Amino acid sequence: MFDLNACHVERTEDQSYLVSWRSLDPGHQVAIYMSDCPDHYYSGRDLGSPVLRTREPQVRISNPDPGVRHYFYIESENGEAVILAERKLSLEGTPNFRDLGGYETEDGRRLKWGKLYRSSKLSALSDIDINYVKRLGVTLICDFRQVIEQELEPTWIGEHTPQLISSLPVTPGSSVNFLENLHNGIIAVEDSARFMQELNRDLVSNQVPQYAEMFQLLLAGDQQLLIHCASGKDRTGFGAALILDVLGVSEEAIVEDYLLTNKYLPIEQEVERLSREVTDHSGEPVPDEIIRPMLEVRPEYIRACFEEIRKRYQSKEHFFETALSLDEKKIEELRDRYLH
Repeated sequence: MFDLNACHVERTEDQSYLVSWRSLDPGHQVAIYMSDCPDHYYSGRDLGSPVLRTREPQVRISNPDPGVRHYFYIESENGEAVILAERKLSLEGTPNFRDLGGYETEDGRRLKWGKLYRSSKLSALSDIDINYVKRLGVTLICDFRQVIEQELEPTWIGEHTPQLISSLPVTPGSSVNFLENLHNGIIAVEDSARFMQELNRDLVSNQVPQYAEMFQLLLAGDQQLLIHCASGKDRTGFGAALILDVLGVSEEAIVEDYLLTNKYLPIEQEVERLSREVTDHSGEPVPDEIIRPMLEVRPEYIRACFEEIRKRYQSKEHFFETALSLDEKKIEELRDRYLH
C-alpha cells in the first residue's frame, strides 16, 4: 500500500517532473506510466509501456511537453497502484491554481485528478497560461468574487470564457471590506485574526446559497469545475472545503488542503506592500502583524466554518440536505462521478 501523504509530483526549474512516493511495503519494483489524460487510468484501458521501472522512491522524469499537464500511474510489482499529478499547476499569471485530486475519502476511495480545481483570480494569465488551462478541459467556472471585483479584473481563459462562467458573488472574504473596516476603526487592530474567524463563520450563516448553487451546477452534467475568488483562500477555501466534505474527505485532510495556500501565495510580499500603503483611522501605518492574519490562512479559520455548521445543523447530513440541497442520492451521484 502506498502512503498517500508521501506521494508527490513537483515541477523542477528545468520543467522536468520530480515524482516521489513511499510504499508501506517497501522493496518492490514499481512501473511508472505517464499520460496527458487522467481518464486513461480511470477507464481501465491498457496502460501501454511504462516510462521506466525502478526500486528507488524518487525519480526525475523528462517533460515531453511543458504546455501539457501530465498524470502518473505508479504500479508496484505486488499489484498496488497510485495515480499522481502536480497539486499546484505551474502558471505565470496566478499563484494558487490547484487540483483537488488525489485525496482519500473515509470509505477508501480517492478523488480523481483533473476534475476539480481551485484558484486565485484569472485576470492576468499569460498566453502560455491560457493555452495550458484550455487543455485542462474546464467546463464550468464559479467566480465567488463580488461583482465590482469581476468587472475590474475579468476572468479570462480565452474567447470561450463567457460561456463557462457562473457568477456567484460572496460578500465576505474580500480584503477590500477588511481594509475599509480597519481604516474606519470598525475593528480594533488586535482583533484582526478574530475578525477572520468571524468572517468564515459568516460564510456558513449568510453565504451558503451561492455554494448550494455551485453544487447544482456541478450536478447538471459531467463538469470539470474550477472555483476561484481573488486570492483563492477564503471564499474559494470554503467552497473547496465543502466539495471535499461532500465527497467524503476527512476534516483533517480538508484543513491540510486549506493550509496549502500559505505555501503558494506570496504572503510576505503582500504584507510588506500593504503595510506601506494602508493606514488605520488615525492615519498611522497598519503594522505587519495586523495585516498578516488577513493574508494568510490558519487552521482556526476553516475550523470556524465547521464549528458554525455543527452549531446550526443537527448533523453533517442535515447541513448537506437542508443548506446545500444535497440529498443522499445527489451525494452518491457526485461521489460516483468524482471518486475512484
